[in-house]
Amino acid sequence: MKEGKRIFYGWWIVAGCVAITATMVPLVMSLSGKYALAVIDELQISRSQFMLVNTIVQLIGIFLSPIVSKRIASGQMKVLQVVGVIGFCISYFTYSLAQGAVHLYISSIFVGLFYWASTIIPITYMITMWFKEKRGLAMSIAMAGIGLGGTIFSQVITMFLNNYGWRTTYQLMAGIALVCSLPIVLFVFKSSPEEKGLVAFGANVAPANQSEGAIEESKNSSITVKASYSKVFFILAMMGMFLNGLINTGALSNFPAAIQEMHDPATSANIISIYSFVGIFGKLILGWVNDRFGVVASSVFGCGSFLLAFILMLFGDSLGIMYLMAFAFGLGTPIGTVSPPLITAGVFGQKNYPEAYGLVSSVGTIGTALGSVFVASILDASGSYQTAWLFMIVFTALTLFGWVGSYVTSRKYFTGNAELSETVD
Repeated sequence: MKEGKRIFYGWWIVAGCVAITATMVPLVMSLSGKYALAVIDELQISRSQFMLVNTIVQLIGIFLSPIVSKRIASGQMKVLQVVGVIGFCISYFTYSLAQGAVHLYISSIFVGLFYWASTIIPITYMITMWFKEKRGLAMSIAMAGIGLGGTIFSQVITMFLNNYGWRTTYQLMAGIALVCSLPIVLFVFKSSPEEKGLVAFGANVAPANQSEGAIEESKNSSITVKASYSKVFFILAMMGMFLNGLINTGALSNFPAAIQEMHDPATSANIISIYSFVGIFGKLILGWVNDRFGVVASSVFGCGSFLLAFILMLFGDSLGIMYLMAFAFGLGTPIGTVSPPLITAGVFGQKNYPEAYGLVSSVGTIGTALGSVFVASILDASGSYQTAWLFMIVFTALTLFGWVGSYVTSRKYFTGNAELSETVD
């Protein structure tokens, strides 16, 4: 982690990213449902009305992701993040003022606007710019903050809800997010090594000594993102990203209820805790595999683990099988956050990364918005989760096919190594 005698500044960037992913991101991705019972009871709205709150945030990302990516690439990251963090925390605070579902939805529009401007997209951009070697490890550490923050703040929110009620809890969590995040974006984050007079980590490593991941992700494509729209690799990549979003939310939003149907609440809670905890290390393992062996190997590892989890869910009446499922699912969940930016860099190239990742994020978010609804619809139609898991098995296999196929078919458009310091048009 050191270059020369000092710790490479990029690792401070990674530490800052963990602060963001541990505070702001879980409030949208994994902890929004913690408020459900209290809000539903006081406002007298249905569960589906409340679930629409988070869906709106995700839908905003479909339209906003490409715009944010282009703005970041043009040098506006600092402004976007500072305004985004402040705006997110204020908007999240306004949930506490809601008197009905419509008020929650209005707040969600602004939460979504500021969330996408300040979290995942700029984080993945910075790590891509700061790391040539160890990019997978850096990305996985940054994204591990999601699981870490979710684990910690799940208990904090529960305590706040029990002691202060849901309105005060929204206010307190907005304050915590602001205090933890704003100093980071103001004083720590730099969009590229050039801002510190540095080069990317591993940029000086001789080509013969580069890792497979660095070789794959540091080349430039000979065609623009726009020119790739009609290419096979583009279609395969977007198919993989859409299905990846679908299978992730299809699983994460429905596994708790499905597990509780087969086992008692205490056992269900234990299984969920296991796969959440394993997921932290799963991100690190996937990042290491990517750095050591490349995006094809990391895709096989992640999608293979995810697919195994769905297979084991078919036999979930067995408690032993369920614990195996929790381990496999924890190893596979990083494909939802760690894999997309790594695959984007490998398939579209270093120079095209910002524009391409905006599209990737947008398409993936469509899948994310549909995943939970898709599984729930199959449950309503068939009365069982089994059919849904069979669909998820097929979709996971197609995700892997899309990712590997897009990487293989994109190789003919690639030239030599890209300079990480090159200005992105």
